[in-house]
Amino acid sequence: MKKILLTALIITLIFIIPASGLYGQTNTVEPVSLEQALRLAPEQNKKILIDVYAAWCPYCQRMHSDVYTDQDVLEAISEHFLWVKINVESDNTVNFMGTEMTESEFARALENRNVPTTYFLNQNGEILGVQPGYIEEGMFSSLLNFVGSDAFMYRTFEEYMQQR
Repeated sequence: MKKILLTALIITLIFIIPASGLYGQTNTVEPVSLEQALRLAPEQNKKILIDVYAAWCPYCQRMHSDVYTDQDVLEAISEHFLWVKINVESDNTVNFMGTEMTESEFARALENRNVPTTYFLNQNGEILGVQPGYIEEGMFSSLLNFVGSDAFMYRTFEEYMQQR
C-alpha cells in the first residue's frame, strides 16, 4: 500500500511541478505586437523593447539565435519589458498610437539607420534610448537591466557596471 501511495505521489508531483522547475529548462519570452505592447505596458508596469531587424542580416540572425535565447536576457526582458520585433522590410501592419503603417514605415518613422537596432520605450511609447548593433549576451542583459530598472536616470552605464 505504501508503495502505491508513494508512486501516486511521485506521479502527481511530476504533473504539478512545471518541467522548468524540475529540469532547469530555460524561460521563454514571446514577442508581442506593437499595439499589444502599448496597451499592456502601463497595466504591467513595463517598458517596451523594440527589436528592429532584417531577415537577411547575419548580425540580426545572431541576436535572435544567440542573444535573445540567453537565460539572463530572457529574465531581464520578462522582468522589465514587453518585446516587439519590427522587420525593416515587412509590409505587415502595426498600429502606433492610432496610426496604422507597415513595419517598414514604422522603422523609418523611428529614423532607424542600421540593423539590428534596439529601441527602449517607456510605457507611453516615448523613446528612452537607442542601441544600434549586435551586442553579446552578457552585455545585453546588463543593458536591459540598466534601462529596465531605471538606473539610467541617475547614473551612467559605466557607473552601473562598476557597481555590479
